[in-house]
Amino acid sequence: MKKLMTSAFVCMMAFVMAACSGGNTPKGVAEAYSQAVIKGDYKKAVDMIYFQGTPEDVQKKKDFYVDLIESKVKEGLPEDKTLTKFEVINEEIDEENGKATVTANATYADGSTKEEKTKLVKTEDGQWLVDGEK
Repeated sequence: MKKLMTSAFVCMMAFVMAACSGGNTPKGVAEAYSQAVIKGDYKKAVDMIYFQGTPEDVQKKKDFYVDLIESKVKEGLPEDKTLTKFEVINEEIDEENGKATVTANATYADGSTKEEKTKLVKTEDGQWLVDGEK
């Protein structure tokens, strides 16, 4: 019984922490995606992108994008392309069609700020992901 209670407590805490960190909402996913990019965790960022196809095709696309991004970073990204801050200013959700748009002020290493729109889709299993098919 003690193990069951401990397991239930751990699961509950995981759900609470996920809810506090934005969780599975368009805003939360866009923020997590942007933070992964800022931190240079490109694999994590690409894992938050939706691609169509068989699981094998999707994995090939993800591997391709991770390799492409990492090679561009090694070459040196211009400061006006290096994201340093991402502040959500609006979230529009179309639950009926499983689509959303998150608008944010993106700040770059050169100090410039640009309004960016991130399009998201809701998968069949209810997960929000950045739309990689646009």
